[in-house]
Amino acid sequence: DATGNAATQVTRTVNVVDTTIPVITLLGSDPVDHEVGTVYTDAGATASDNIDGVITGNIGVTGSVNASVIGTYSLTYNVQDSSGNAAATVTRTVNVVDTGAPTITLLGSNPILHELQTPFTDPGATASDAADGDLSGSIVPTGAVDPNVAGTYTLTYNVTDSQSNAAPTVTRDVIVADRTAPVITLNGAATVQHE
Repeated sequence: DATGNAATQVTRTVNVVDTTIPVITLLGSDPVDHEVGTVYTDAGATASDNIDGVITGNIGVTGSVNASVIGTYSLTYNVQDSSGNAAATVTRTVNVVDTGAPTITLLGSNPILHELQTPFTDPGATASDAADGDLSGSIVPTGAVDPNVAGTYTLTYNVTDSQSNAAPTVTRDVIVADRTAPVITLNGAATVQHE
């Protein structure tokens, strides 16, 4: 002071610290609808911090997606900056769904040329689905063939998977006609000596 009295020294400590948490941003959509039976590739996320900058490479992801099984899956993204500040956890929901229609494959030819007045047996069809597998036993055929009446008959095949996805209708034409040539049988000998 003016008299020369010195105050007791006082010290202030200033700690410059980082208390701001990083920010995680999802790439792609959330939720995601993903087709069952196809490979799932996650769109990922980015992370940034006010001090460390881009720290995307430090993101940890927990959870998994089984793209072979219909259901809902969660992927969780976490990251910390160099000061130990943890970002708010971000979660992506992945719905593995079956929107694909089954496929019907005809067995045998199409059209079928069938001989009139001979028994007809439909060679049938097979059906497969990405989620349900073999649906051949669930095919619903419609239509009929009268092998005793010449004409063109249409057989129709339909199937629906467990998620109510209907396969495109498949048809087969059966053409019933007489294609057998008549047979001539000689009466008597084939060579005749005639006076």
